[in-house]
Amino acid sequence: MEQPAAALAGSVRVANEVIASIASMAAREIDGVADLDEQAAHQFSDFIRRRDTAHQGVRVEVDGSKRLHLRVFLRARRGVLFSEVAERVQTSVVEAVERMLGLEVAAVDVLVSSVDFE
Repeated sequence: MEQPAAALAGSVRVANEVIASIASMAAREIDGVADLDEQAAHQFSDFIRRRDTAHQGVRVEVDGSKRLHLRVFLRARRGVLFSEVAERVQTSVVEAVERMLGLEVAAVDVLVSSVDFE
């Protein structure tokens, strides 16, 4: 009879940059998203604290319950309905992050920071 493998001691941590990268990839796959807006995602407080919480147009925050709160800053293509694009981005980001990382996403806020008229 096989013995179950002993549990290994240690922990696994995922960098905010990795979380943002996955969220960014998922958002860019949505029709109507021209690109993500990295500049809009940065805040003055990041400079003051010398801690960057925004990567590739996505701000990543973890609450006390280890749940993710993501803010996606995007440039939308002209002629699309922003609310529909934002809803599809939210769904895509949650599915990708939870599937690839197994982390719970509490919220995905989508901010359309500009419109691509080209």
